[in-house]
Amino acid sequence: MKKLSAIVIGAALLLGAQPARAADQPIKIGVGVSGPISPQTEVDLENMVGSLPNIKDVPIQPPGDLDACVKRFVAGEPDDRLDGVIIVSLAQDSFHTEHDQNEARFTGTYEIWTINLSTLAEDHHRFTFTEREPIVGTAAAILSIPAQLFVERATGKKLLSSSAWQAYEAVQARVEAKLLAGTKLYLQNAPILDTGPLKPLETAQQLLDRGDSETAMAVFRSVGLQNPEVQRMLEAAQQQIKRAQSENLLGRTLGAMDGGDVSEAHTILAEYEKSDTAESTRADSISRALAVPADEHRAEAAYASVLQRDVPGLDRPAFIAMVKQMFAEKTGSTPTVLIAGKDAVIADKAAPAALKTDLERYSEALGESARMMSLKCGCDASVSLTATEVGEPLLRARFAPSLSHPQVGLP
Repeated sequence: MKKLSAIVIGAALLLGAQPARAADQPIKIGVGVSGPISPQTEVDLENMVGSLPNIKDVPIQPPGDLDACVKRFVAGEPDDRLDGVIIVSLAQDSFHTEHDQNEARFTGTYEIWTINLSTLAEDHHRFTFTEREPIVGTAAAILSIPAQLFVERATGKKLLSSSAWQAYEAVQARVEAKLLAGTKLYLQNAPILDTGPLKPLETAQQLLDRGDSETAMAVFRSVGLQNPEVQRMLEAAQQQIKRAQSENLLGRTLGAMDGGDVSEAHTILAEYEKSDTAESTRADSISRALAVPADEHRAEAAYASVLQRDVPGLDRPAFIAMVKQMFAEKTGSTPTVLIAGKDAVIADKAAPAALKTDLERYSEALGESARMMSLKCGCDASVSLTATEVGEPLLRARFAPSLSHPQVGLP
């Protein structure tokens, strides 16, 4: 996954913690890009957003997925607090090329992703571009552009010849003109335009409703745990918090089982069974599956049956906890897991060095992550392994319901 910059809607003062923001104070919007978009086009996007009524543009670097954005821009430092987020991206794997003896044809997909940081309402808008460039000389120079361009942008090392670079610049100028036109059209009626000043307690309630008590507590702490409204909400939300914690233990139990650590699965399952909201039927079926000796062939079938039944019903935080646990069991390293729709990024700082000696274990863990993603959504899913949350992909895995085994390879 490419490094994300973002178009972000700026900080409101925290409800109950600071005075209300003046009614005529503009919403702040930060503008950034992901993928090979030129600096000039990034500036043009900033100016476009900043020209909208009652909006001030502010460039930022988003920290990752929705939860990460909330932790930084709602629960983070006061100067970092924002009202919403828009991310404009061009993913590496969206590039496709076709050619004949006369011209090369490029297609790709831009995405605009928006988040209202009070309601946590998201919008994904995609549009595909097509561009053509005459082939002068060899086709190889033109067709090498998409793959080499990303490496060149990421490393700063010049890989393209002057003629190929000139061809790219010609294509890029036309493509980015389409990006600006498409973004301008989208912004005329984009849901993000309805965003108002940040309401952190509304954010916290939305997180509780989603089962994400950990991030909700971060928001509560940023407002102040002694705030009377925070105390009222915490008291009312105790059952939701307990249920979320229980669900997290269930996810970790399934992750340990899927990762092959039966002892750890038993330990976490025992914690789950002690929780007030544990489901005894679920716990009993997991316990029976774990009782099958791991060296027996039927253990695999018993585990698969439990995963097939329980994984689709996990809430988002519990599923992330499951994948982290499974990955840690298989590789010995606990990663950060970011999920967006049917795609995920597993960020592991140890991965670059570990891949040199433990490629098989990492490939297996990444492939299993993709299989669990597919099981969760009932769709084709892909997972990328990176060193950091916004780093270049090191490996990529894919799984679909029609496949018998994950597909794992270089990005």
